[in-house]
Amino acid sequence: MPIDFDCAVCKHRIRVPDGAEGKRTKCPKCSAIQPVPSESDELRLKDSPGEPAPTRRSGVGDAFQPAEPEPAKQEKSPFGDFDSGSSDNPYAPTFGEDAVKVSSARMEAMEKLQTPVLICLILAGLGIASNLVTLIVSVIGIIGEGARGTDVVVQLATYAIGFGFAIGLLGFAVFGLMQARDLKSYGLAWAGFIITLLPCSCCFPLSLPISIWGMMVLADNTVQRQFTS
Repeated sequence: MPIDFDCAVCKHRIRVPDGAEGKRTKCPKCSAIQPVPSESDELRLKDSPGEPAPTRRSGVGDAFQPAEPEPAKQEKSPFGDFDSGSSDNPYAPTFGEDAVKVSSARMEAMEKLQTPVLICLILAGLGIASNLVTLIVSVIGIIGEGARGTDVVVQLATYAIGFGFAIGLLGFAVFGLMQARDLKSYGLAWAGFIITLLPCSCCFPLSLPISIWGMMVLADNTVQRQFTS
């Protein structure tokens, strides 16, 4: 009866013919030479429990061994859990059809207001300049007459207050028209066009129809929705 046993090196199953007990044989897998066990030795090896693997004891030298570095923990970014192109990402930029529609509507509103705002700004600037020139000429004329007394002071104060008030109104109108041009403050835009309706300068007849045109554009709902405030 042939004898079967495991190789002591590679655990390959070796079969030798009967009567080879005590002889030496070569493992066909790892070529290790080893004695052939007898039938009683083979049974004893099968019945004996396997030896536990030797455990390594820590010694004094282990205290001086460099510690293995722990893997660095990657911090989660608040933006990393979302895909930049996903619709569930609240931080993803929106370049969809809605953004294009809003941009085109805003540009259209600016184009509608551009012409009346520009003309009113030019007329308001001319009105400020004409008022300043008229004030200076009036003051020079009063002083040049050589008049003295309280009447001169009253005249100078009257001219200064009147033209100063008109210049201040036109300056505020310029500020409101700039707000209308940039689509910022809807209320100040209305104030700018309304003030240019007032007879604050010699340019009043020219600014009257342009101011009405600008207010008609402001009354458009599509234009009103584009203002930021």
